[in-house]
Amino acid sequence: MKNVDKITNSKLLVVFLVISAFLIRLSSLFTIYSNGKIIFVGADPFYHVRRIVYSAQHFPDTITFDTYLNYPFGYEIGWPPLYDQVIAFLALVVGNGNPSISTIEMVSAIFPALLGALTILPLYYLASAIFDKKTAIASAVIISLIPAHLIISEAGFTDHHVAEVLLSTTAYALLIIALKQSREIDLKFSNIKTLEPKLLIKPVLLSIAAGLILALTIFTWIGSPIFLGLVGLYIFVQFTADLKEKRQSEYALINVIIVYTTILLFIVPIIERTLRPGLEVSGMFLSWFHVTFVVALLLASSFSGIIAKIFDIKNIRWMYYPVVIITIAAIGTVLINQVLPSFYQNVIEGMEYLGGDASILGTIAQARPLLFDQTFTLVHVWNYFTIFSLTAIIGLAIFTANLNNKKYPPEMVFFFTWTIIVLVLTLSQRRFAYMLAINFAVLSGYFVNSLYGLWKNEQKQDTKTKSKSNSKSKSKKAASKTPVWETVTSASIMLIFIPIISFSFFAPIVDTLGDPETPSSDWQESLEWLEANSPETSFYLEPEETPEYGVLSWWDYGNWILYIAKRPVVANNFQTGIEDSSHFFATTNESDALSILEKRNVKYVITDNQMTIRKSQSIFDVAGESYYKGNTSNNYLQEEEIRETTLVKLHLFDGSDLGNLRLIHESEQASLRMNLDESSDKNPDNYTEIKNVKIFEYVPGATIEGFASPGQNVSAKANVTLDNGRTFEYQNKATSDNSGWYELKVPYSNATQYNQSIEPYYVTIAENANYTKQISVEEADVINGNRLRVDFIPQE
Repeated sequence: MKNVDKITNSKLLVVFLVISAFLIRLSSLFTIYSNGKIIFVGADPFYHVRRIVYSAQHFPDTITFDTYLNYPFGYEIGWPPLYDQVIAFLALVVGNGNPSISTIEMVSAIFPALLGALTILPLYYLASAIFDKKTAIASAVIISLIPAHLIISEAGFTDHHVAEVLLSTTAYALLIIALKQSREIDLKFSNIKTLEPKLLIKPVLLSIAAGLILALTIFTWIGSPIFLGLVGLYIFVQFTADLKEKRQSEYALINVIIVYTTILLFIVPIIERTLRPGLEVSGMFLSWFHVTFVVALLLASSFSGIIAKIFDIKNIRWMYYPVVIITIAAIGTVLINQVLPSFYQNVIEGMEYLGGDASILGTIAQARPLLFDQTFTLVHVWNYFTIFSLTAIIGLAIFTANLNNKKYPPEMVFFFTWTIIVLVLTLSQRRFAYMLAINFAVLSGYFVNSLYGLWKNEQKQDTKTKSKSNSKSKSKKAASKTPVWETVTSASIMLIFIPIISFSFFAPIVDTLGDPETPSSDWQESLEWLEANSPETSFYLEPEETPEYGVLSWWDYGNWILYIAKRPVVANNFQTGIEDSSHFFATTNESDALSILEKRNVKYVITDNQMTIRKSQSIFDVAGESYYKGNTSNNYLQEEEIRETTLVKLHLFDGSDLGNLRLIHESEQASLRMNLDESSDKNPDNYTEIKNVKIFEYVPGATIEGFASPGQNVSAKANVTLDNGRTFEYQNKATSDNSGWYELKVPYSNATQYNQSIEPYYVTIAENANYTKQISVEEADVINGNRLRVDFIPQE
């Protein structure tokens, strides 16, 4: 009866933890929801929600090609559709078959919090199978709070990562239990028919269930081969460990064969129906690559099992087994490269992606190593895992020692292999910290339970000691009491340090939930302004046709522009259009910049402060420009080439020296002050506040032309007052040719549609007031590219 009560209490506690975890993750909803609108967290969630809205309106279809990306060429979406389709289906249910946009957004925002909380269930059973229920409870508590998991499961972070973790953890929990039970019943190929059905059916069904769930990961995340390949790596490690211990490994091989066979049976008919034309083998889309990959894993696992059996029968030393397998694998890789070059290339590219070697990945902060940002740092480790980074590493050390002591049981070998793989991935790229969160939670729970066990043992010892000391005199008891000063000192230390430790522990958690990484208010306001003040583009919810014009910014902001402003983008967070975007901002040649705008049919360009400082080196690196000469501070404008880039001319100098781009809107806030003078003078009066976000319109521009003396510098200047009241001086200049002829473009008119106030232009020779003429420019002149004559030397 007591055991039944304990089981019931454990289940109730797990349910309580799931509800608590859900409420914790739901708390960010209060930050991201206001005025009936939800602002999602991060960047990719905005595109997920775009697809969810589409699927909810065209269920079960999803966007597979989007003309609003990589404008005007469009882009084929490689994301598997399952995550978005599930949310769209739930929105349809909640919205009674016809959900509003606000209903779809609310369901989309809550869904990751729900999946994050549900992850506690497989984690609990996984930790119970490897260790015990106390460790499982501790692990469940820790995963509820660990920031690396909170980040991907907080309300509003509508990305597939939380689904990856839930599915993979569930599949691995089922497989671990199946492996454990198969070993207990001594499952072999030779006794499958003779084993009692009730003993055999459970591990078989568990392996089938694990295979089905791993198959779902293929339709959820393009990186799912990681989860599939990890099972193959495990079986190799298990074969090696069992040979070392002189045990047979058929139980493990049987389960792995069932898993891979189940995956194949599930995915082949679905992939066959969703294939693109041709026999494509691509890891970027659902294709025959995934089928080939699973077949390769199945054959490799089976072949490794045959070799292990030979080693066992021939009594060959176990240490030669990995040498033989690695050698055969190397030969097999060479053969695959010859027979299936596309498959081989996709595998290599996938490994390079996981290793962070791709050139574009090097410019992404989340794709950088966990322990390095220019120099060695532990900041990211703490932000992702807090104190659990330390407890997990200690727990891993204890676990590794016990792995050997317990003779490598399959559940422990699997967890060890899994942990090492995701640890290496996370050290390579910090973006994979969310995967490691599960392993660190279990290892930390193991460490906590180990400490608890030590404490319980000490309590037992103390009880024994106290019972023996009862026979001693009261005087000796008094003498053995702890001195008052020690008690006071200990209490003081606890009072001082516990709040500090608690604050340090909870600070990253509070930051994650209380300050989610949504687009700044300046970006939100600017994109809402763009939607309201620019011509609406067609086909937003039917993205098979090409819309009228595009918007160019750095790729980091593409998904925001697409979803909030509902406008097509050249570059977005899939790194589409990144080459043209980087070259546009990095070039010092205005003609080259304009040719990109023409090629991409761009009407608006958006910049922000981050692009000019924190992101500028990445922009220039992608463009292949080496402007930085060791100067990355705010005074980097001392580098002459940087001052001449399109990016700097636009964002820092409000478009001066550019004839076809005019500033039409900027955000209210300014988080950057820079000395725009070429000198390094630190006089505060020389510093200018730079607004956070700026929007420029690409126009044909009016041409001011005429005759001056040959080789003369001619400039046109006008004071421009924006709708926020800020006034700046726009200027452009030209040098007359040998005949004295000059031409210069100006993008502002004296009456625009953007509530701007532009004074007449003053056209000046060599900035000499004696040679100045005034001219008004109409909006029709700017839009139609009219030519306006201003002569300084009379012509016959």
